[in-house]
Amino acid sequence: MTKNNSIFHYIRIYMMYANGTTKLNNNKNKIDNSISNSYEVQTSTDINAEQEYFLYELETTDSSSVGLVLRAIYEGGDVAKFTRALERKIVHYDKSILNVSNYHYQGFVESMKQLAILKTKVAEIRDKAEDINGIIQSNATDLITHGEELIRYRRFQRNAKIAMDQITQTLPILENYSKIKELMYQGKYYQALKILEEMEHTHRDYLSKYRFTHALAKSFSGIRQQIKEKSFSEFTDFLELISKVSQRIGKYVMKNSAESFDQERNVSETMNISDHKKSMISNTFLELSFDGSLKKKNIVDYKAKADDDFDEENNNPLDIIDFAPIHRCCQIYNILSEKGTFQKLYRDQRQAQANVVIEPSSKMTSNTSGYLPYLQNIVGFFVVEDYILQREPLLSSTNYKNSLWETALKKIKSTMDNHFGQCVDIAMMLKIKKMIFLFALTMKSYGYDIQPLYHLLKNFRDQYNEILMSEYCSLFEKTLNNDNYTPIVCNDEKQFLDILKQFPFHKRGLDKEPFPRKFPFSDFVPTVFTQAKMYLEGCLKFMEHLQMGQSEIDDTIRRYANVLLSRWAASIKSFCRDKNRNLVQLTQIIVNIGYLEKGVPYLEEFIKRLTKKDKSLSQGTGHLVSLKDQVFKDAKCEVESQIDNSLQSKIDEFFNLNSYDWDLQVSKGVSSEYITDLLAFLQTIFVTFKNLPPALARHLCMQLCKYLSECLTKTILNSSVKSLSSGAIDQFSLDVMQCENFTLQCPVSGFEDGSLAMTFASLRQLLDLVMAGDWSTFLADCGKKNQGKYQRVKPAEAITILEKMIEYEKKTNSFFGIGKGEKRKLLDTILKQLKSYN
Repeated sequence: MTKNNSIFHYIRIYMMYANGTTKLNNNKNKIDNSISNSYEVQTSTDINAEQEYFLYELETTDSSSVGLVLRAIYEGGDVAKFTRALERKIVHYDKSILNVSNYHYQGFVESMKQLAILKTKVAEIRDKAEDINGIIQSNATDLITHGEELIRYRRFQRNAKIAMDQITQTLPILENYSKIKELMYQGKYYQALKILEEMEHTHRDYLSKYRFTHALAKSFSGIRQQIKEKSFSEFTDFLELISKVSQRIGKYVMKNSAESFDQERNVSETMNISDHKKSMISNTFLELSFDGSLKKKNIVDYKAKADDDFDEENNNPLDIIDFAPIHRCCQIYNILSEKGTFQKLYRDQRQAQANVVIEPSSKMTSNTSGYLPYLQNIVGFFVVEDYILQREPLLSSTNYKNSLWETALKKIKSTMDNHFGQCVDIAMMLKIKKMIFLFALTMKSYGYDIQPLYHLLKNFRDQYNEILMSEYCSLFEKTLNNDNYTPIVCNDEKQFLDILKQFPFHKRGLDKEPFPRKFPFSDFVPTVFTQAKMYLEGCLKFMEHLQMGQSEIDDTIRRYANVLLSRWAASIKSFCRDKNRNLVQLTQIIVNIGYLEKGVPYLEEFIKRLTKKDKSLSQGTGHLVSLKDQVFKDAKCEVESQIDNSLQSKIDEFFNLNSYDWDLQVSKGVSSEYITDLLAFLQTIFVTFKNLPPALARHLCMQLCKYLSECLTKTILNSSVKSLSSGAIDQFSLDVMQCENFTLQCPVSGFEDGSLAMTFASLRQLLDLVMAGDWSTFLADCGKKNQGKYQRVKPAEAITILEKMIEYEKKTNSFFGIGKGEKRKLLDTILKQLKSYN
C-alpha cells in the first residue's frame, strides 16, 4: 500500500513537471543543448522502451486516462523500475527549470538598474516644475491687483453717466404732458394717447422716481378714460350717420349693378350702334324705378349740377362719408389693449343696426313701392360692412360678415314668404322678382352667397306659374264654353293667313282651294294654341336670370306645359260629362282634340325657339322632359264614351218605339217603321263622322252596329216575350236583314268587304236556325268549337227561342192536330238535347 502511494506521489510530481516543462520548452531555445543531451544519454541507458512509452503516455494524455496507464504499469509487474525511471525524469526536469531561471536572471537585473535611473530623472523634473509655479504665482498677483482697480474705475464712470442721464431725461416729461393737454383740447385723441403711451413707455422709471412725476402718472388713467369715452362717442355718431345714408348707398350701388348688367346683355348690340345712337345713349343712363323696372333717364343737366356739393344720383355716397372715427376708435382701443372689447362693441352695434335694417316696413303689404327701399337699405348696410372689412380687417372678419348675411337672408326669406308669398298679381310678382334679382346681382358683386335668393325665386317661380296656370285654365274653360263648335270658314286670304299664324295646319292643296275655305276645327283650336304659347312666354319671363341651365329651363317649361295640357284635358273631360252636351258639340270637340294633339310637336318647336332667344341661359347638354303627346288620350276616350252613350241613347229611344206583334201569323213583307227611321238617323250621323279621324270614325261606326245588333238580340230574347210565332220571326228577320243591308253599304269608308255586316252574324245564324228548323245540324256541331254552319249561335239563346216557340204552339193548341204530337215530341227532344249542351 505504501509502495502504491509513493508511485502516485511521483506520478503527480512528474505530471506537474511535465506540464511545467511543456510550457517552458517554448521559451528555452537558447539553453545549451549539450548539458541536456548528455543527461538524456545517461538516463536513456537506464530506461527501456516500455517505460519510455509509459512516461510519454503520462505526459501526453489527459487526467482521465491516467488510470489506464497505471493499470498497464501494474500489469507489467516492474513497478520499482518504473518508479526509478520516473524519479530520474523528475530530476531531469528540475535541471531544465534551473537552466531556464539562470537564463532570465540577467535581464531582470538590467531592468532594475534602468528603473533606478528613471527615478532620478523624475525627481529633477518635479523640482523644475515647482520653480516655474512659484514664478507664475508671483506675477499673477500684480495683474489681479491692477484688474480690480480698473473695474472699480469703470463702475464709477458708469454710475456717473447714469446719474447724468436720469437727470436729463426727466425734463421731457413736462413737455410731453403739455402736448397731451393741447391735443386733448384740439380733439386729437389718438395723437394724445400715442404721446401718453410713448411717455409711459420711455419714461416709466422716472415717473415713479420723483414726487412731481409720480403725481403726473396718477392722472394718466383719467386721461385714458376720457380719450376712450370721447372716441366711442365719435364712433356712435359715425354709426348713426351710416344708418341714415345706407339707403342712398344701396340705391347707388344697385343702379350701377343695373347699368353693368344691361351693358353686358347688350354688348353685342352696342358694338354695331351708329354714331348718332351712341351720342344719344351717352346722355342717358339706366335707373331702377320703384316698380322694379329699368328705365333710361336723361342726364343732359348733369353739368349744371357739377357745382353741387353732392349729387346722390351720380356720385358714390361712400365718398362723402368720413371713416376716420371708426379707424381712430379702433386704434385707440387697440393701444389700450382693449381690441377685443371694441370688437365686441362694434359687432353688437352693427348687429343691432342689422336687425333694424332687415325688419320689413308696413308699406310692403300694399304695393311694390316698399320693397325697393327695403332692399336698398340692406345693400347699403352690407356695402359699408364690406368697406370697413377691407380697411379694418381686425375689427370685422369674413366669418362675421357672412354670419350677418345669413341672418339677413333668413329674415329676407321670411319677409318675402309673408308678403311676396301671398301675392296673387302676376305683374306685381314679376316686378318684385326683378327687384330681388337686382338685389342678388348687387350682393354677388361683393362676394356674398346669393344661392338662397335664387332658391327663394325658384320657390316663387312655382307659385307664379301656378297663378299663371290658373288664369290660363280659366281662360281655357271660358273659350271652351263660348266656342261655336262649327268648323272655321275663311272668306278671304287675310282670314286664312291669320288662322295659319295662330295654328300650324297643313293640308295638301288647301291654299289652292277657292274661297270660302274651310278648316276642320273650330275657333277653339287656334285660340287655345295661342293661349298655350302666351302661357309659356309668361313662364319664361319669371325664369330669366335664375341661374338655371338651358336643359333645366327646357325641362321646366316642358313640365309646366305638360301640367297645363293635363289640366286642359281634365277641363274637357269635365265639360263633356255635362248631360246637356249634344252630339254635334261632342263630335266637334273630338275633332278639336285631335288637332290639339297634332299641335303638341309644334308646341315643342316653339319651346326650343323660345328658350334659345334668352342668351342669359347657360348652355346644357339636353333635356330629360318631353311634351306628352298622349296627354289628351283620357279626354278623347271620355268624349268617345260620351258620343257612344249619346248614340246608344238615341238607338234606345228608337227601340222604345218598336211595336212587335209576337203572335203575328204572317209577316208584313216590309221592315218595321222604327228600323227605317233608325237607319235614316244613323246615315245622317255617319255623314258627320267625315270630319273625324278615319280610325275613330270606323271605331264609332263599328260600336254602333254592335250595339244595334245587341239591342235586336235583347229584343227577341227579352223575358217579357212569352211566345213567339213563325210570322213574328219572319218579320223580325226582315228588320235584321234591313240592318245588314245598311252595313253592307259601308256608311263609313275604310272597312273591308263584309266586315261591318259581321256584327249581325250571330243574330242572323240564330234566326236562320230557327226559321229553317235545322236542329239536327246545330246539334251535330254543338260539340265542335268554331266549326259548323251555326258556330256563332249560343245554345242558351237557341233554348230561349225554342221555348218561346213551344209556348206559342201550346197557346194556340197547334199540338192537338193530326201529326202534331210527333212534332211536339221532336221539339221536346231537341230542347232536352240543347239543355244538355248548355
